[in-house]
Amino acid sequence: MLTSLEIQGFKSFPDYTEINFHKGITAIVGPNGAGKSNITDAVRWVLGEQSAKTLRGQRMEDVIFNGTAQRRPVSFCEVTLTFDNSKGILAIDYETVAITRRYYRSGDSEYLINKTPCRLRDINALLMDTGIGLDGYSIIGQGRIDEILSNKSEDRRAIFEEASGIVQFRSRKDEALRKLNRSQENLVRVDDLLNELHSQAQVLEKQAEDARSHIDLASRYRRLDTALTLRQIENLEAQKVKKEEDARLMKADLDQARQAQVQSRTAYEDSLARVQALDQEVEEDQVRFNDYSVEETELRGLDALYKEKYASSKKGAESLLEEKNRLVMQVMATEEDLAARQTRRQDLLARRQEAQDQLLEAKSELEQIESSFRQTGQQLQSLMTRRGDLAESLASFGASLEAQSGQARVLIENLASMEERKAQLAREEDKQRQELTRQAAEKQALEALIAEREEARIQARKETETGHQNADLLEASIQEARRMVKQALYEAETLERLEADYEGYSRSVQAIMKEAARGKREGLYGPLGSLLTVEAPYQEAIETALGASTHHLVCDGPERSEEWIDWLRQKKAGRATFLPVQALSVRSLDERTLSQAQRAEGWVGLAADLVSCQSQVLPAVRYSLGRTLVVRTLDQAIALSQRTGRAYTVVTLDGDQVNRGGSMTGGYRSSQTKGVLGRPGRIQAARQEAAAKEDEIARLQGRLEAAKESLRQSASREEALLESLADERRTLVRLTAEEKAAGLALDRLVQELARQEGELAQSRERQQRLNLSCQALEKEIQTLTREREALSADLVGLDSQHKASQANFDRARDQVTRLEVSLTSLEESLASFDEVTQVSRKEIDSARSRLASVEREWADQTSRMEEARQAIEGNDLVLGLAVDKRQACQESLAQLMEAREEETSGQRSLLTAMNTANDSLASLQAVYERQDADIQRLGQQVDDQVNRLWETHGLTRFEAQEEAEELASINKATSERAALKRRIDDLGPINHNAIRDYEALRARIDYTEGQRQDIENAQADLEGIIRDLDQSMREQFNRTLHEINQNFNQVFSELFSGGQAQIILEGETDILDADIGIEAQPPGKKLQKLSLLSGGERSLTAIALLFAILKLKPAPFCVFDEVESALDDANVRRFTDYVRRYAWSMQFILVTHRKGTMEASDRLYGVTMQERGISRVLSMVLSSALPYGS
Repeated sequence: MLTSLEIQGFKSFPDYTEINFHKGITAIVGPNGAGKSNITDAVRWVLGEQSAKTLRGQRMEDVIFNGTAQRRPVSFCEVTLTFDNSKGILAIDYETVAITRRYYRSGDSEYLINKTPCRLRDINALLMDTGIGLDGYSIIGQGRIDEILSNKSEDRRAIFEEASGIVQFRSRKDEALRKLNRSQENLVRVDDLLNELHSQAQVLEKQAEDARSHIDLASRYRRLDTALTLRQIENLEAQKVKKEEDARLMKADLDQARQAQVQSRTAYEDSLARVQALDQEVEEDQVRFNDYSVEETELRGLDALYKEKYASSKKGAESLLEEKNRLVMQVMATEEDLAARQTRRQDLLARRQEAQDQLLEAKSELEQIESSFRQTGQQLQSLMTRRGDLAESLASFGASLEAQSGQARVLIENLASMEERKAQLAREEDKQRQELTRQAAEKQALEALIAEREEARIQARKETETGHQNADLLEASIQEARRMVKQALYEAETLERLEADYEGYSRSVQAIMKEAARGKREGLYGPLGSLLTVEAPYQEAIETALGASTHHLVCDGPERSEEWIDWLRQKKAGRATFLPVQALSVRSLDERTLSQAQRAEGWVGLAADLVSCQSQVLPAVRYSLGRTLVVRTLDQAIALSQRTGRAYTVVTLDGDQVNRGGSMTGGYRSSQTKGVLGRPGRIQAARQEAAAKEDEIARLQGRLEAAKESLRQSASREEALLESLADERRTLVRLTAEEKAAGLALDRLVQELARQEGELAQSRERQQRLNLSCQALEKEIQTLTREREALSADLVGLDSQHKASQANFDRARDQVTRLEVSLTSLEESLASFDEVTQVSRKEIDSARSRLASVEREWADQTSRMEEARQAIEGNDLVLGLAVDKRQACQESLAQLMEAREEETSGQRSLLTAMNTANDSLASLQAVYERQDADIQRLGQQVDDQVNRLWETHGLTRFEAQEEAEELASINKATSERAALKRRIDDLGPINHNAIRDYEALRARIDYTEGQRQDIENAQADLEGIIRDLDQSMREQFNRTLHEINQNFNQVFSELFSGGQAQIILEGETDILDADIGIEAQPPGKKLQKLSLLSGGERSLTAIALLFAILKLKPAPFCVFDEVESALDDANVRRFTDYVRRYAWSMQFILVTHRKGTMEASDRLYGVTMQERGISRVLSMVLSSALPYGS
């Protein structure tokens, strides 16, 4: 049952408002626009309404009180709806449940259940299948009636689904469909990912092939490029020697040309000095001439200026004299006009005083008349108000008398039928209790079985999930191990192929080792680099220390070396260095030096001690590395080299080297120069790693098979339990629905029986109260009628007196108005005179001030005229002297210019001779510089090629000469190198990690395909759940719809006093999607569609359908918002009678403005707007009002 509604800040309720609800019928009434429908909106809103349009707004912010002319807007709104849950209708362990919703202008919102924050989903789940939710039938407004009457079947389906109790099933189905859609989206994403991964795999596979090709091509290209570069260096050095000899011969000619150029330049510079001296004298005379000219010009300008000032002063003095005479005449005329205006002002002051006295007398008379007029008006208004109140009371008492008389007649008619209905309900109650007991026992046994099975299924599911996780981990481990095996084998095979081909060694070494492989290897051990095993931390240092010695061939004795050197010469296969172990003089450190080195900072060891080899090649190792020291850093290497007198080579772990004598080598070593040393060790390590991973894969495969077998068993057990659970749950759903239906039926019978008993007692008591009330109303009406007649006679006399006072008041008010207008005119005239007078006085003062100023200016102008005349006479004397000085300076300047021209003529021949010497020198200098530039260019080209050998291949020139092969044809070798370069370039950018990346990508593809299979399995499970839910909903909806149909026909006949009605399913589609139609046959008409009925018949039919649903599944409360507004008075009476029939067991809250509905209510709440825009709620209990009226 609904116990209270608390509103604050919602729509027209800015202040805290609490409405308490009780059993029976509560009516909410009020004039249009007072805000009574806002109470219904508040109930819908707190239950979760999300549509602002449904709440009669544009945005959700519109539900917050927005302020009035006197009230500020509020920042939030809050509504709380409190339920009495003592019967456990709501699935929550509280006897009182309070649902609260808050909304802030910022857009934030809150939901609470018993002051505990929650989600809207929690509230919907709590109210689901109770009839209270937004889609239920407990809140019926005019819009809800329109949905039932709509031609669209889907508009009315929600009510039937709520009544049938399948909303929860529908919600679970929708959730399953959402999960199914999400799984389908995941499947699409997985497919897209697989397509992308397969595309990447194709690209990586091609890149891996390109990487292998690149290794082969780059090796051949390196050998050819080294040989061609060395040949190019030799050619460049020969060209450089020839250019240097030519430059030496040209140097003597260049010295002679320089001597001739110096002599011609000296003669020319002497001539320039003489011309410069003359130029200095000319410049000085020119400056003096310019000064004299400027002085003459300035004096002539001053003469003109003084004459202009004199003329201007004379003209200004004449103009000021004329203005002075004009100002004297203006002052005299203005003073005469001011005296005449002062006389007229005195006359206006006298007339204004007379008008003020008359106005005071008129206002006094008006106040006396107005007082009498207001007094008679107030008396008349009081009598008319009282007469209106009497008429209103008479109408109200008459209506109440008529209504109560009608209620008394209805009560007498209903008493007999209530007694008969009570006996019938008692018999049905006993029968229903027996059926409910049987169903409860059967349901309890089934629930125990389901709980046992569910526990077993959960255990099986846990085992299955654990098995899946173990299997996935094992498969991932196997894939990773296989990838690492492939990677190790590929690395070993690549290294073996390189080692077999002696890749990285010089061409001559490769030729010898290939020849030795044909059976001639006796006494030849191999290249030194292939015979050593070096630990990883020391590999960089040893490879640096060995340098080109890595390629030196180790053999048993000098005779073997001679044989192979002869073979190289015969085959023209290049050059090689041999280390015959029997003839080598092993070099080692003396004890003192070794002891000194061991004490040095960063000491690692002697290079020969940091490698491993077979005993027969140990002399070669001692020979090559016996005097090389190893430290950690370059700073430590420099320090140790200085300490040992720079007599030994010192290398660092990073590959930097301090050579004997102090030179240093270091920097970055490209990857192409690494890897020869220690390659056999890396091959063995890769093979061992691959074997270890193969053993690990075998162990993991055994564990994976065991895990899969265990997984199959747990999955099979879980599937069997799921099938059993599904069958048992369907049975439980059916039993629960049957038990719930039986319980609801029993509750309805108990409630109906209690309601009948209550109605009987209430009807008898109400009949007595109505009789007493009718008698009291009749007496009150007689008293009010007599008072109204006496009041009418008093009104006639008072009205005549009031009209006479009105005429006197109008006359006196007109007189006051005329006098006020006259006085205002006089005041304006005086103000105008004063303003003109003030302006005239200002004009006189201004003219006198200007007259004094003009007299002072005239005196100044006269004085300036005399000063200008005297300045003109003095300036004429100075000007004559300036002209004489200028003419003398001009003659001296002409003589100097003639002498300079003679010297300049001789200078031109000297300049020609100097230019000829300069051209000859420049020509020789240019040729010599070109020769020198060519020498520098050739030297730079040699250096560039040497640097290119190091930067590209990591070889010094000496190392390259030892490694380079003999070229039979330069053109053929160049063409082959270009072809190799094109093939390498055609490969494009090479991804050296492609092989490893390709294997990792294959493992990821396998894992993703397993995920895809899991998604497909989950989809199959969800589809099975949806089928089970659809079957349960069909059975329950069909059963409930049949019962509603029976109730609908019965209620329709009772409301219409005959006729019939039915609910039909239209079309042959699924019952869950079929259109729901309504056909009705009012008395005297044929059976027809709902749309063909009249407006009142359609509304009453919709109300009959709502009562049919309530009869099957009563809601704890019902809110009807003007559902009976389209009914006439007779049908309103039938509607209220039917509401009262259920009011003993169900709570009704009716928003109405119909008198019949108000009369049938137990309690009234009136909504008013005493303050504009602010709703207030007033209450009245009718059951306590009736005795008071009697």
